[in-house]
Amino acid sequence: MTTTVVINADSTNNENQNEGKNGCCCCYYPATKKCIPDIFIFFSAGMNLALGLGWDYYSTFGPVKHFRFSWFIGVIAGALLALLFRLVISKQFIRVLAKILILAEGILFTSAPYDEQALLAGRYLNGIAVGLSTIIFLLRASEISPNHQRGSCLAIEQYCISVGIAIQMIYTSQWADDTRFPANRLHGILDIIFAACAIASAGRFGSIESPVDWLWKGQETAAWECLVGLQYPNAADGATKIRLEELTEYVRYEANLSLMDDIKRGALPLVKMIFFRSMILAFSFSLPLSLILQHSSDVNYTTWPAIVAGCLRIFGGFIAQMQIDFLGRKSPALFCSIVVGAFVTGIGGICADFFNLQSVYEMSVVTTLCLLIQFFAGCFAPFTSAFLGEAFPWILKPYFMAVVVVMEQIIHIIVICTFWEFNSGLFLAPGILIIVVSMILAVTMPETRNTSLMEAQGRFRNLIYFKAY
Repeated sequence: MTTTVVINADSTNNENQNEGKNGCCCCYYPATKKCIPDIFIFFSAGMNLALGLGWDYYSTFGPVKHFRFSWFIGVIAGALLALLFRLVISKQFIRVLAKILILAEGILFTSAPYDEQALLAGRYLNGIAVGLSTIIFLLRASEISPNHQRGSCLAIEQYCISVGIAIQMIYTSQWADDTRFPANRLHGILDIIFAACAIASAGRFGSIESPVDWLWKGQETAAWECLVGLQYPNAADGATKIRLEELTEYVRYEANLSLMDDIKRGALPLVKMIFFRSMILAFSFSLPLSLILQHSSDVNYTTWPAIVAGCLRIFGGFIAQMQIDFLGRKSPALFCSIVVGAFVTGIGGICADFFNLQSVYEMSVVTTLCLLIQFFAGCFAPFTSAFLGEAFPWILKPYFMAVVVVMEQIIHIIVICTFWEFNSGLFLAPGILIIVVSMILAVTMPETRNTSLMEAQGRFRNLIYFKAY
């Protein structure tokens, strides 16, 4: 069954005029502002992700496996709780709860930097907060943002996580072993600052709910008010009417589908996203990659690679963030993933010879490859947020998204629990998998730039999709 929304030429021209007059869509600036509180949550997420993946210098319990994978278990729990909570409480309250949990985690790290149980509790609390926020943010951002700026809003999630990763990499790599101020305490202070900023900005920027939720409840007036509040300036025009008609048709179409129809429509996109986000994203920033960068830096007696790697990851994410709605998503994302796979495979080839691990020259090559991986991985990551927010039918969307997020964390946990020492298989297998999967996705993943949510989901349901732009 296919539903087509026809928009007359006058309305389309009106929307284009608004876009040109403001330099972007009239909805874009306010929609982006509504995501500001979540930015700070994902900064904290990036720091805790990196803390569990090897960037734990002088954190006392960093090398302990339970300490490393505890956060990922928390994210799994948070993603599952988000599915339950959204049925009984508002999304706004869930976002507030997540900020409070991050504040509690920051206080625990600050007040008890040497207490293993307190730190573990903090890791779990932060993970739960991030799991809650990820599902709710991607749901909301995909629905409040205009079609031709939806990618930029959704990409905020992974871009901010990359910033948090860079912060953790930089300060831990420069930490001195004779510093009396614990690294965990600084981590906690930063999380307190992020939580405070998120709470302070929530009332100013995060109050508007999704118009799709109101339309589903049959409250068209409330949905209209949401759309007006998402425009700049806050006034109704032709673009507002077009957006309301489009979302109304979207909700009407979803309401006519049975549960089995939704499962069938979401099954193929789910498989695609498990490979595209869960697997490739997890393999492009992993514990072995972090430790081999640290090892290669130690062999060459340098500390700057971590700083450069963090900055390159931010720069790569910035490039993706700026062009995601203009140059497309599919081609840049898969190009970056293939490059990452090739470089990871290259590291595996070097590590195949044990003596290379102590070679200054070979480890210099590994350092260079690690830096390039961080740049291309940072560029790849934001595209996963955009596709995850667009891939699934509305009714079961949070459930499918939760499966993808949970699978990503499970892959990280498996890698953490199975890592013992460097060997070629640690890098060759993930590298080759990334390359092969990227080639398959090149003919199965859709291009969703400038599409409505309904059209994007329709493209995801196609098994073969050759169009690259």
